[in-house]
Amino acid sequence: MSKVAVLGQRDAVLGFKASGAVAFSADDVHEAREKLGKILEGDFAVLLVTEEIAEMLKEELQPLYEKPKPVVTILPDARRPRGLGMELLKKRVERAVGANILLKGEE
Repeated sequence: MSKVAVLGQRDAVLGFKASGAVAFSADDVHEAREKLGKILEGDFAVLLVTEEIAEMLKEELQPLYEKPKPVVTILPDARRPRGLGMELLKKRVERAVGANILLKGEE
């Protein structure tokens, strides 16, 4: 059975364990790369990555966006509304819908 993986700082990923996701905590880029490797070796259908870790692993994550599995989603940081997570979400919605329907009036 496919699973959901969450990669990020310990305090950010622990809450996802209650939902049945497998939490991978990382405090630095080296640990994040190691955990990403373990995730990619597993049978994960979805990978949720905190924005801070996604910025650290930008190059490693880029090719995964085009692959069917795992579906990689960046968890936007609420403290940074113009961060990487929101930018990727905006691009994906615009690609799917054909227009920017997010952040109207904020640009």
